[in-house]
Amino acid sequence: MGGPTFIDIFSGAGGSSLGFVRAGFTPLGALDNYAPAVETYRRNMERLGYRPDVRRADAFTFDFTAWARELGDVDVLVGCPPCQGFSRLRNCTDGKACVDRRNDLVYVYVEAARAFRPKVVVFENVSWIVKAYRGKYFRSLIDLLRKLGYRLVWGILNAADYGVPQRRRRLIVVGTLRGEPSLPPPTHGKPGSREVEEGSLKPWRTVRDAIEDLPPLGPGEKHPEIPNHVTRKLPENWLKLIKAIPENGGTRFDAPKELWLPCHRRYPNGFKDVFARLKWDDVANTITTGCWNPSKGRYVHPEQDRGLSLRECARLQGFPDTFIFYGKPTSVARQIGEALPPQLAFSVAIGLKILL
Repeated sequence: MGGPTFIDIFSGAGGSSLGFVRAGFTPLGALDNYAPAVETYRRNMERLGYRPDVRRADAFTFDFTAWARELGDVDVLVGCPPCQGFSRLRNCTDGKACVDRRNDLVYVYVEAARAFRPKVVVFENVSWIVKAYRGKYFRSLIDLLRKLGYRLVWGILNAADYGVPQRRRRLIVVGTLRGEPSLPPPTHGKPGSREVEEGSLKPWRTVRDAIEDLPPLGPGEKHPEIPNHVTRKLPENWLKLIKAIPENGGTRFDAPKELWLPCHRRYPNGFKDVFARLKWDDVANTITTGCWNPSKGRYVHPEQDRGLSLRECARLQGFPDTFIFYGKPTSVARQIGEALPPQLAFSVAIGLKILL
């Protein structure tokens, strides 16, 4: 194995770690408090030939100093704390609109950095963290990491620009104790853009690229050989609505109103992507924890009359079919939706090697 080492806290199922492993890094440890994600992480790392020290624990009470003594020197600390408290949907811009204890995990990340003193720190979260609570948590993160001696750079990156078949804007912060940190340049661009036309960037990977070759399924069906290729069983009124939605990008607004759900008839101007089909030759919308539920977003198959399968969701996040998720379907959807796309993590990791 060899190569630079890293630990992954708030590791989830292992999207970040898979990207770093692909870039030639060796995982020394991982920490998360969600049991199914911990199992998924451990079993997939073992399948790849690694046996990091994987802990299931509450990060608020975890002793990072003791863990640092056990693991020794670590080159990179990767951390992607839960983002729900910073979501734009909650609109926590005034500092009082909502309170979520998980937001304080930003400070726990800093505690881990203080305990391990890695050469490089990598922090990821939703882009809205910059504005949520008037930017309180983001400013604190930057100030505290600087006090630890890290030179920092940050930016909002779109996963589609790095080969992920999905629009997903995420804040990435990179800090170094030596050398100048940088963010990875895009490798892909929107079709028709000057960079793509000139050949300096590859075109975005599309929904077609990601999932077209998967065998068809009906609602509530499971493929016998492809791991996690299983779809959600849907109520009859949902199926009638979905069948009336035009293929390849159609929405519920294209279907007769009498087929709409009662809540959509009462509030017709709600979330417009709910009960909408993906477009074959475009990237997917952001894959969330509700990704296999058509009532949670644009998660209807481009042409089959059903919601997305869990494997399709995983592919749209950039996970290979060899990466198997464990747990109940709702748990698997959560693991997939919370993950950092491995290809985005890979792009970040590749740029760090010259600093180590």
